[in-house]
Amino acid sequence: MTMDGKIMWKTGDDPHFDKGGAILVDDLLLATDGNKKLYLIEPNPSGFKPLATAELLESGQNWAPLALVDGKLLIRDHKNLKCIVVAQQGQ
Repeated sequence: MTMDGKIMWKTGDDPHFDKGGAILVDDLLLATDGNKKLYLIEPNPSGFKPLATAELLESGQNWAPLALVDGKLLIRDHKNLKCIVVAQQGQ
C-alpha cells in the first residue's frame, strides 16, 4: 500500500492471509496465514515475493501475534506454543 492508501497488490486466496500475524525483521516479513504456515516474504511493491514457507502448526488456527527475540520466533496456535530459530546461519 502506498502512503496515501492505494493498494499495490493482493495475494487473494493463494495464499490467503486472513487472520495471521506478521512481523518485519531485517527488511523481510515473517507472516502466518492464520492456518498452519509461516512465510518468509520479501516486501516488494511490484508483487508478492515469497522466499520460503514452513508448515509449523497443527490446529489450523494461529491468530496470535508473532514475537521475535535474539533470532528466536514465538508462534502459537490454539494447542501449541513453539519457539523456532530463524536467525541466519552463523549468527
